[in-house]
Amino acid sequence: MMGPPGGGKTTLARSLAARGPFATVEPGNLLEREIREDTLLGRQIKTYKLAGELVPPQFVKQVLSDQLKKNGGKHILFDGFPRSTAQIDILFELLKEHGLDLCGVLLVDVELQVALQRISGRRICSKCGAVFNVYTQPPKRPDTCDRCGGKLTQRADDQVETVRNRLATYQRETVPAMAEFRQKFPKLIWEESGSSPPDHLIERVWRRLEKAMPR
Repeated sequence: MMGPPGGGKTTLARSLAARGPFATVEPGNLLEREIREDTLLGRQIKTYKLAGELVPPQFVKQVLSDQLKKNGGKHILFDGFPRSTAQIDILFELLKEHGLDLCGVLLVDVELQVALQRISGRRICSKCGAVFNVYTQPPKRPDTCDRCGGKLTQRADDQVETVRNRLATYQRETVPAMAEFRQKFPKLIWEESGSSPPDHLIERVWRRLEKAMPR
């Protein structure tokens, strides 16, 4: 699943995983966890994340490989990966090492201004992980989670200037990777609008997945 930050990929992937035999692999959240837990890897990648730049491929491969070892035989939804032409090579290395086949490449598009608002407005509960948006889905009380009363926080890389850098990185790094997939694997490409009503988008992608999944 590829597309700009704020395109709705994670929400889509989690909704699909709740329906069927899928495991989601979310590189962004896996890297964030390394930073949050202050691991050696987390300290190495923190400067890239805060600058809105892509994390070097070798670090991305390390966290994804560790996650795939826990898969348990489910189909995999890669959320926001690969993000560059260099990461395409990492994808196929991982597929080979873990005995997986590529069944489809979903490209989710959304206007960059919409993506900016979605990301910069995002707030995450520090206790239960619930996600809100101050523009489109605000909490009932400012900075307070509706579910558990925990404090809502903004990720450092969700601040406006960093988001602008992330979107510039997307244009520079990810758009060429998407073009390479279109050229080399046209029969595997699905394209959807991230601005579609979520229920409609989930249903359309689910039907495509049912056809694409090996039985």
